[in-house]
Amino acid sequence: MNVLGCLAALIAMALAYLCSRNQRLLARPLGRAGRMGAWMFTVLALLAWIAAETSLPGVFAALTALMFGAVAWPYVTWLFRPATERKPR
Repeated sequence: MNVLGCLAALIAMALAYLCSRNQRLLARPLGRAGRMGAWMFTVLALLAWIAAETSLPGVFAALTALMFGAVAWPYVTWLFRPATERKPR
């Protein structure tokens, strides 16, 4: 269940990142369906962590995994898109 919680949290944050206006991977951000998918995977991650642990440690573990994903995805994007390919502002 811990692996499922981590995977769901990383997918949730990937979808949330791709819905953002600041994302650099897609030409246009994802729409409402991407946002709803991010929320669904967030709830799945929360439920998986609560099932694996008890309620309060499960909530904190899910929040930690979600925060890690939120911080990691911009850096992963940076690795795939070097500075020479970025749009000038």
